[in-house]
Amino acid sequence: MELVEGSTLQGPLPLAEALAAARQIAEALEVAHEKGIIHRDLKPGNVLVTASGVVKVLDFGLAKALERGSAAGPDSPTLSMRATEAGMILGTAGYMSPEQAAGKPVDRRADIWPFGVVLLELLAGKRLFDG
Repeated sequence: MELVEGSTLQGPLPLAEALAAARQIAEALEVAHEKGIIHRDLKPGNVLVTASGVVKVLDFGLAKALERGSAAGPDSPTLSMRATEAGMILGTAGYMSPEQAAGKPVDRRADIWPFGVVLLELLAGKRLFDG
């Protein structure tokens, strides 16, 4: 795996910077989607900005099955001991698309919801949802 040095993406950012970062996030998701990968846990903590200003989308761990218990905290993923079974809910609650939160099957559109939530955070500087 690549070692990516940088800082997590945090707002509020000026409109031009937020849109530039959002474009890079969208391009990264597009590449993943073209390869049949759905991120399922897009959030600011999984996006780093390098010293040269390149935005990197990280932590595709939920794109494959994980087996560990859930942890507490606003940025903790919601995981199940049987994470490989259909209907299991995976992701970070405050960023999950409605269909993902309901445990329904997801496709690439499930990454669009958290993309919008992240963009709002970049512009407003605060979380859309606390839970």
